[in-house]
Parts: sequence; structure tokens; C-alpha cells
Amino acid sequence: ARVAAADAGVPILKGIDQSVTLEEAQDFYASLGSDMGMMIKAIAGGGGRGSRAVTNESGIERAYKRCRSEATTAFGNGALYVEEFIERARHIEVQILGDDNGEIVHLGERECSVQRRFQKIVEIAPAPNLSEPLRARIIDAALRLARSVGYSNLGTFEFLVNTTSAESGDTFFFIETNARLQVEHTVTEAVTGVDIVQAQI
Repeated sequence: ARVAAADAGVPILKGIDQSVTLEEAQDFYASLGSDMGMMIKAIAGGGGRGSRAVTNESGIERAYKRCRSEATTAFGNGALYVEEFIERARHIEVQILGDDNGEIVHLGERECSVQRRFQKIVEIAPAPNLSEPLRARIIDAALRLARSVGYSNLGTFEFLVNTTSAESGDTFFFIETNARLQVEHTVTEAVTGVDIVQAQI
């Protein structure tokens, strides 16, 4: 998904687009600079399982082993990848529908920034206090990525908006696609009146 996003001109975080060893994860962390952090994430993951933020070098090995163990248990695949960690970010996801004829539409966005252990707790649609130009750019990025791969299904295209400083407040990055129905689809149904399950079928 990261490779496809980059090919479609959609911004992504610095990262390694393949399974990494502990040593490769340590080298990547060192390449980021002293004021940055790293996410270790399960390649086959979802729902926050197999994911850890690392903000100091001494925590890498423990986090890596924990992520690998969780990923193996939850998904039967312990492969991990790494990407840059944004400590203060808004989590915005765009609901996409694509058909077999190449038509791609969106049903707006949801905000799911309120999380505990990378599990979403509160979903709000549309995302509050998101500038209209930024909203349009995020939705356009989701549509562009979906079209570039001939996406045909219901899906959620997820992004992080950097809120670290005023200057970076309009900077966003693609992080993943959930190519399936998600629990939070009901929030979009309530706002749009579209029966997403029926639309998918």
C-alpha cells in the first residue's frame, strides 16, 4: 500500500516498505535524528495489534520483540515494518466505494484521533475543525490512490495530519488501507444515510 501510494503521488511517512530485522529497525531509527520517533508495525496487522511507538533507542529491542510476538499470535505472521512516528497527529480516514467498472466515490471522512493503545475509541464524521482545503486534499489523495490501483470494494483509506506545529498543520500522510468493512462504517451511514453494506453487495 505504501508503494502504491508513493507511485500515485500520495504523501507517505519515511519508512521501510518490507519486513525488517531488529538490526534494520535500529538503523532506521538512527537515521531519523535525535528528536524523532519510530513506529514498529505488523505487516499483516490491524486494530493496533503488533504496533508500538519507540521514542528512545533503548526501547527498540523490547518493542520489536513484543510486536513480533503479538503479530504472530494475532495474524500468524510475525513480519514487521517501520515508519516515522508523528507524536502529535490527527487520524483521518476516508470512506471509499469502488465498483467493477472503475468508478470510485467517497462518502466523506471520519476522525478517529481519540485512541487508547492504537485502538479507536471515538469516531466523528465529518472531522471537526478540519479546514476545507485540507479536507479536499485528503479526500483527493484517497480517490487518486484508489483509482491508481483499480480499487473495487468498500474500503477505508487512512491518513495522519501532523499537528506538531502551526507550520506543519496542513501536512498529511497516508498510513494504510483497510480493504474491508470496518466497525466504524456505521458512523458514516448515520451521517450520509447510505447503507454501506448494501452498497458493497
